[in-house]
Amino acid sequence: MLNRRMFMQTVSVAAMAERSGSLARAEDGCLASSPSPCAKKRWYRGNLHMHTLRSDGMAFAEEAAALYRRLGYDFIAFSDHNVTHDNPNRWVAVGERHLTERNYARFREQFDFPLDVKRESGKELCRLKNFEELEYLLNEREKFLIISGMELSGPAQNRHEVHVNMINTPVGHPWKSLENASANLAWTLEIRNRLMGERNPNTLTTLNHPLWRFYDIDPMDLVRETSIQFFEVANVEARPLFHAPDSFWTHDRFWDIVNAFRARQGSPLLYGLATDDTHSYDMFYGKPAFLGYVMVRSEELSIPALMRSMHGGDFYASTGLTLKDVHWNATTKTLSVEVAPEEGYEYTIQFIGTKKDFEAEPLEEVEYQAQGEMPAWWKGGVLPKRKLKRYSDSIGQVLHEVHGNQASYTLQPDDLYVRAKIFTQKGVQKEWEHPTTPIAWTQPWR
Repeated sequence: MLNRRMFMQTVSVAAMAERSGSLARAEDGCLASSPSPCAKKRWYRGNLHMHTLRSDGMAFAEEAAALYRRLGYDFIAFSDHNVTHDNPNRWVAVGERHLTERNYARFREQFDFPLDVKRESGKELCRLKNFEELEYLLNEREKFLIISGMELSGPAQNRHEVHVNMINTPVGHPWKSLENASANLAWTLEIRNRLMGERNPNTLTTLNHPLWRFYDIDPMDLVRETSIQFFEVANVEARPLFHAPDSFWTHDRFWDIVNAFRARQGSPLLYGLATDDTHSYDMFYGKPAFLGYVMVRSEELSIPALMRSMHGGDFYASTGLTLKDVHWNATTKTLSVEVAPEEGYEYTIQFIGTKKDFEAEPLEEVEYQAQGEMPAWWKGGVLPKRKLKRYSDSIGQVLHEVHGNQASYTLQPDDLYVRAKIFTQKGVQKEWEHPTTPIAWTQPWR
């Protein structure tokens, strides 16, 4: 049984190594534009999207954090739907909804965290710890850090879903369904401004899984809402629920459409995250599949330092592929990437960008009906239709490709930006498949 002292002292690097091959941290290094000396920075691994019993997750918050730490993570952020962990008087009944008898028994067997329990009307109830209690229980300087957050989320009146993570917010907010996704996204940012400020450097605002459920977010929404600086290029759990032609949007293509227009209008570029969006934690008790995470290069394991690095683009997203170094030289405008290779693997490094003369007008707009088996929760009788715009292949071109462990690309005068995508000889799976192929994405630079 793992008690608090053991939890604070034990980090199972072996478990993570078994899952993703290598856990070696990158050598000290920093972006040329970073204000801090390279020697003061190191890589930290984190997950910024996960759910607990506060909403629809199937684990106590302390259990979820402990499982991530077992895998070698340095920080996590809770992001329950429309709530944070501020209420100290929230009780849940064993055997109802997400706290199943099996999960409760497993928690009590695996962990020795203190737990307040009472019986009412023949039911056993457990109190959920608030964030202050969780900080005391879990945080350890330079070893593990938890961050408060919420996922402000729900459907619009036209059944398009809008999910936005607010990382390092102290309180939650109820959802309000408006006429469409664009209206709900604008409303969400108004709530963000009220709770955290429009551009608070110690917070993150993330658009989550834009293709889920059915192409619900238009890339032009993010061209317009430029205060959103982060989105999920990979979300392990919330994969699209239908199979659409690649010539429409993949997450990568969505990213390039947004950044092509943002770069042209001089707005901040959009950064990409990989997350788990964890609800079920069963895989942590067996041999887990590849997970989605960010590797952040920071001076220290603290919220201000991590946020500073992420707002500065000094991080990469991954589903299991480790980079030894990422370097942007602001003087020469050169992006360099070096992989931490695993034996038996070959690597492809693609530098992706868009030229200044890209074709901005959509080639066509078509009505596409989702294909595949209708989800049980979809009550409409038939799978929905979406109006999709097809954009020119001049957006998101492969500017340079190298088969090997390291490569670099210098921004050309007609380039708007460049980012790197790295994958193995296994290739890149389709958007609706579980990400068993390790991939890494750097941030875009210009």
